[in-house]
Amino acid sequence: MSQKNAGNTPNESLPFSRSDIQKVLGSAEGQQLLKLLNQDGGQALRQAANALKTGNLAQAQELLSPIMQSEEATRLVDKINKK
Repeated sequence: MSQKNAGNTPNESLPFSRSDIQKVLGSAEGQQLLKLLNQDGGQALRQAANALKTGNLAQAQELLSPIMQSEEATRLVDKINKK
């Protein structure tokens, strides 16, 4: 994903924009990645989203790290980044 902040409020410092999220989630790979992130019933994903809402990007990354370091997630992210 890009490092732009378009679509975010000025106080947010997220490394992606809303349009980035929409593009990823609209792809087949993004849908598969979302399924991976929801394997625990979405608990880690919800906690990460809450961390992002409070501006804690490091905590969000830490919460999702175990899932995102899997071979399947790595493969999907590589495909997404190549688009």
